[in-house]
Amino acid sequence: MNTDKHITKPIVYFDGQCGFCNSFVRLLTKASGAEQKLNLIPYQLVTNTVPGELMIIGHNSITEAGRAAVKVLFYSGGIFTIFALILKLIPDKTLDKLYYKFARNRYRWFSQTSCSTI
Repeated sequence: MNTDKHITKPIVYFDGQCGFCNSFVRLLTKASGAEQKLNLIPYQLVTNTVPGELMIIGHNSITEAGRAAVKVLFYSGGIFTIFALILKLIPDKTLDKLYYKFARNRYRWFSQTSCSTI
């Protein structure tokens, strides 16, 4: 049994200049209220180079791209859990192909904004 009362929340790095990413993070933050289970940090606060994927660092693991999106949805709970369960049914290779197609087009489809610190 773990008696440590301080459990570190996973860190989610996202593109703070992506209109979709910023809107989704605001939605998650509003929906979770004081019960936030994730530390949401724009890449731009830590590096000038923005990778092409979402990344979660926590609990001795790094998760990227499609599986990271699924984990974010699971951690968020509520209605997002249903979407996570649906996405979890998709094989990893297919999920990553869909994820990267979305990531390549995110600025065109959802605009690019100034970096947000949420």
